[in-house]
Amino acid sequence: MFDLLMDALSPLDGVTGRLPGAQRAWDLLAAAQRRDPAAVEELLLLPETGLWLTRLLTRLRSNGPADTPLWAEAGHLHTLAAVAAARAGLTFSFPVPALQEKVWLPTLGLARLPSAHRHRNVWTVAEVRSVHGRITLVGAYGQLRLPSVPEHPSSGWLPQRRSPLVAGAARRIPLDDLGHHRIAPMPDGAAERLTHSAYGSWSRLLQESYALLAAMDPPTADAAAVLLRSLQPMSAHERFRVRSVSSGHGVGGLASSVPDTAPLCAATLAHELQHSKLSALMHLYPLHEPAPPGAPQRLYYAPWRDDPRPLGGMLQGAYAFTAVARFWSACAARLAGPDGGLAAFESALWLGRLTEVVPALATDPALTAAGRDALQALHGAVVRLHGRTGEGAEVTLARRMAADHRATWRAAHVRPHPDDLAVLSAAWCAGRKRPPALPPRPHPEIRESGARHLDARAMLVRVRLADPAALDKMRDSQGDHVPGLAGAGPADVLWACAEFTASWRLYSQEIRNAPAGPATWTGLGLALADAGRSPEAVRALTVMPELVAGVHSAVREISSRTPDPTALADWLGQGGTGPSGSC
Repeated sequence: MFDLLMDALSPLDGVTGRLPGAQRAWDLLAAAQRRDPAAVEELLLLPETGLWLTRLLTRLRSNGPADTPLWAEAGHLHTLAAVAAARAGLTFSFPVPALQEKVWLPTLGLARLPSAHRHRNVWTVAEVRSVHGRITLVGAYGQLRLPSVPEHPSSGWLPQRRSPLVAGAARRIPLDDLGHHRIAPMPDGAAERLTHSAYGSWSRLLQESYALLAAMDPPTADAAAVLLRSLQPMSAHERFRVRSVSSGHGVGGLASSVPDTAPLCAATLAHELQHSKLSALMHLYPLHEPAPPGAPQRLYYAPWRDDPRPLGGMLQGAYAFTAVARFWSACAARLAGPDGGLAAFESALWLGRLTEVVPALATDPALTAAGRDALQALHGAVVRLHGRTGEGAEVTLARRMAADHRATWRAAHVRPHPDDLAVLSAAWCAGRKRPPALPPRPHPEIRESGARHLDARAMLVRVRLADPAALDKMRDSQGDHVPGLAGAGPADVLWACAEFTASWRLYSQEIRNAPAGPATWTGLGLALADAGRSPEAVRALTVMPELVAGVHSAVREISSRTPDPTALADWLGQGGTGPSGSC
């Protein structure tokens, strides 16, 4: 990749602006490599280096607009060279980019030089001077000498903090809370220093989760010990909804909100490390052929996402969640109490979904030979794990939540054929006792709808298993939205609290009063099933909820009357109709 970068930069005059040419930076980096190869290797293998390199190469090819000036973006090469040379103990002076007189030195920390700038995104040049590894930074308004031990903080200097996976171990994972090159963009565009308390929480979580992985899932623990290279903390999120992301261009790095518990943190590590491993593999061996230009991509149902996904995204998700399921399966067999119940739920949920999804992916004609082999191996692993799934209340809940998510996804993204809606709505308005049969439609239209938080009821089940008192507080709260859980409504909480008749009535009222979202329709089906009412309606709302919602809307349009949603679902479920095709 660096060869590609030098080839791209060499013919461009002035691309580095007020900085020396790229070849000067390269020469300094090469001198550092001769003195201290390990230090240079660490810098070049940083996930943030891969992210920067990919983005710069993309920018050089497309020449599109960007917030960072091109010379400052290209100048990160100068920063890497200066850090490598300083760590190698060389004596030199070299200019680097500075943002508001702040200089980020990868693996070392953030220097804040005296500044007269009050606005963001003011890029200037600072000088890195090093005498046998002792660093001084010189800016336009003053200078800063770093401590002799850069890990120690001082005025104007924030060292990069690191956490060991095992207490006292030599290898420590950087907690990258200050660097410029983010896996996930920050909401305000700038990273912020973790508080001492937040850093301590992350450090404890990493050690506890690694110990849990070592006990429950040694292969993932081994991968973490070798592959995990940095963690970029993200802002806090909802309980059980950990936001995490990795990038194929920054292998070994992940960004994550702080998980509530060590098991959740361990599952997050398992998930993102799988993404990194598969990304590294796919750089060497493509698992599928790209779609021809202009050809529509086949979209799949992804049980772990709200939106339809193409084949590449499905491969990543299936591979990642196989490791997640393996971890939870081990926990379910060895943990007791609420932790064991939650682990049993998670294991059964993901394994049930994977046994459905992986075989469907294996039939995609775009797979390469390597892709088919990988999916065959993955399917074998899933089948073996699924064979260990027992029975119990948590497993039953997991199966129901898997069906609920799929039904809600259908209601959100599958579009019934307009002719089917016209025929069925006319038959309902004409008072026919049974719906007419519809022609088979094996390939439904799947369209991204923007619907989000389709897993809200599964999140409520997790709260119910882990902390029933918290669920009671949600039930007692007032308003149309449930605090702390996006996508959930009062009817969902009533269902989770086993107040099935009350939830059925509230779902029905919501449908009558206003256009209802997809989760309201499928929630009605869940409540009807648990209240022991109308198996025909339950079938329709589980198998073809998009058809029930579509006919309901069509009837309202042509008759100016709002049909009872349960009665309509019961009518559609009596036979003669079927789902609008599989997906």
